Amino acid sequence: MKKQNKKLLVAAIAAALSAASAVPALALENQFNGAFTAYYDNSNFTSSGVVQKDAPSTNYFVQRVRLGYTAKADDHVKLVTKFEFDYNYWGNSSYTVGRGTGGAIGADSVNMETKHLYLDLTYPQLNTKIGMMPYNDSFKGLIFDADMAGILLSHDYSNANISAGFFRLMDSNKIGAQDNTRLGRNTNDMFTLDGKYSVSKDLTVGAAYYYISDDSNDFSASTNQNAKVHNLGVNAAGNVGPIALNGFFLKQFGDLSKNTDAKGYSFNVGAKMPLAGGTLRSEFLYVSGGKDAFYVTHSEPGFTEGGQFYDAEMIMLGRDKYATTIDNALIYDVNNFNEGVIMGTVGYDYTFNDKVSGSANVGFAAIADDANGAAARNAFYGGTLTRGNGDYLGTEVNAEAYYKLTANVTLGARAGYVFVGDYFANNVDNLYDAKLIAKYNF
Repeated sequence: MKKQNKKLLVAAIAAALSAASAVPALALENQFNGAFTAYYDNSNFTSSGVVQKDAPSTNYFVQRVRLGYTAKADDHVKLVTKFEFDYNYWGNSSYTVGRGTGGAIGADSVNMETKHLYLDLTYPQLNTKIGMMPYNDSFKGLIFDADMAGILLSHDYSNANISAGFFRLMDSNKIGAQDNTRLGRNTNDMFTLDGKYSVSKDLTVGAAYYYISDDSNDFSASTNQNAKVHNLGVNAAGNVGPIALNGFFLKQFGDLSKNTDAKGYSFNVGAKMPLAGGTLRSEFLYVSGGKDAFYVTHSEPGFTEGGQFYDAEMIMLGRDKYATTIDNALIYDVNNFNEGVIMGTVGYDYTFNDKVSGSANVGFAAIADDANGAAARNAFYGGTLTRGNGDYLGTEVNAEAYYKLTANVTLGARAGYVFVGDYFANNVDNLYDAKLIAKYNF
């Protein structure tokens, strides 16, 4: 090749590379967030869930890290992910594979959990979420409050919003001992329709319908459940002078199984108001039991994905907001071993200054209907509880205080005591729990 031609070839290649480098790459905005939480716990109940005489005291350390990453292509498209890493308790294991493992010396365990993995498409006409996403009902999580895979469509109007979704909660490939590879046949599917309307700046009303069709056999049951549960309810939130009120009524109908009708129902009233520089809160909840047992969503047997009712701010009477995989309560979910719930709580929040804040709560609870729940409780927790003469579960008092070390780091303490009610016989011990907490959010 002549020297002149070589120069022309080099110039052409250089020009092509310059043109290629001038083309802008896809502008991807990377967003990271997360939280670290660790606490020390001393209790005679929370590690076991067993109510008993001479209950032993336990102490343990729990650690959880959540990491979120969002890949934002533009204002309309983003991929949202969240991952979780737990040590169920320090010292539990090392060099293993499994949820919550690796808390012992040596660590080196595989315990990453995927929580959220979904595509979020936001356009003026429609917002669409596709994949594994967090989703909770419009009734304070009584039916479901969990991560679930599905498609959720929503649209906001000037005074209203509406959403519709489909979620595949479970898909089983087994009927008893017989393998069934026809995926999509034995499933637990949920269809949702939810809407809210702002009547005025002081009143919002809403209605929701959730249909759950469960033929999944819980992945292990020998017979088909055939649960077909319709959940229909209304909710409202508004202001009456200085008092902010909210509440709902929810009715279930359909089939819990081939031979059992779904007849559960629930109603709730909550209130907040300013008082002496702080905020006074209250909640009342009724959930039916017995022949009207309330249905909550579930995953594998024994693992409910709804009914926590964290609004109560209880530690042992209801599920604790800080509990991770060690998660026990007298009312683990509002089905409450088919006995339902009657619960009232009162709380007070106060901010002393920009560094120090605190809260105090008291709660009262009883069963709604006697349905031999003590036997079911023993089977679930492995206890030897004897049923008492009454329906009263107990009274809890608790308090918490926090000190903001920096804008992102908070240190705190949270403690509670339960005076056990006459639902429990054999003069069982009252329950206690105390935590020291460290949190870092970013």
